Amino acid sequence: MSWSADFDWAPTIAEALAPRDFAEAFVASMPSRYALLFDPRTIARHAAVAYRRGRRMAHTEVWRTLPDGSTALCVVAVDRPGLLSAIAAALVLHRLDVITALVFSRTNPDDGTCEAVDLLWVRHASPTDTAAVDVDEAASIGEVLSAILSGSISVEQIAAGTPATAPPENESVHVRFEDVDDGGLAILTVDAPDRPGMLLTIALELFQHGAQIVRSLVRTVDGRAFNRFELAEFSGAALSSERRQQVREAVFAAVALTV
Repeated sequence: MSWSADFDWAPTIAEALAPRDFAEAFVASMPSRYALLFDPRTIARHAAVAYRRGRRMAHTEVWRTLPDGSTALCVVAVDRPGLLSAIAAALVLHRLDVITALVFSRTNPDDGTCEAVDLLWVRHASPTDTAAVDVDEAASIGEVLSAILSGSISVEQIAAGTPATAPPENESVHVRFEDVDDGGLAILTVDAPDRPGMLLTIALELFQHGAQIVRSLVRTVDGRAFNRFELAEFSGAALSSERRQQVREAVFAAVALTV
């Protein structure tokens, strides 16, 4: 029995979904842990976002809103080094903070290209703005991301226009590589006080130092950001001990020091 057998493909619902064949190919092309994390109805929604991307560089939609005003976004885009920093820049431009992020990559069975499927839980940076992200704002995020990926806007331009925020006094910052790799990927963890643009700061620093983010898990709890990045060289090769030290020092400086 396929996963789609558990989903109600009633016409009134399926109008907003991808064709069944596309949805089944979508979940089959995703990492195995993806199907363990999400139920069939949610997977169908993510597949529909990928279907509606078509040939665009990127496409973003809301797939869930929560009572506290936070919003779950599905971002589907051409996968390439620096993509997470581009996504973070698009969110910063829309004054959104990332609460949690799960980053996946798949090979599109139609044309063999690499496609990123990133799931982000976000909220407006202003404490007084508790409104959820709406359809138009999500579409705008996708348009900005497409502009970044096409070269019309640079991540560096957006980062330069983001006000620097010093970390709170007496708050610790921990940046380290774990002793055990995951299939040859170097695992970098960052535990630091959260502040606006934190994900952009880290992702841009990794990109500028030639480290490709293959997978990541980002979450914010009680004012602290806990980030886990699985890294490789842009070529796909493993990071050497020397390169790991360079990357660790660069990320630590970017997170811990006032710009």
